[in-house]
Amino acid sequence: MSAMNKSDDKPDAQAVKSRQRVIGARLQAVYDDVVRQGVPDDFEQMLAALDELEEQPGTPPGSGSRRNEG
Repeated sequence: MSAMNKSDDKPDAQAVKSRQRVIGARLQAVYDDVVRQGVPDDFEQMLAALDELEEQPGTPPGSGSRRNEG
């Protein structure tokens, strides 16, 4: 019960902030790792093929769009 204030059994504000910083740092590290990995080549090729399909004449605008550009 080291992070608890003995008088009212509520978490110590300093301990809570410390845990939040640790969690935030770990989440940032995971996010940075995912961003560094980039997009796989086959996925990029699939997205490019979808873009080409959307650019073909007769394709209604916005049909099958993978992005929300609003």
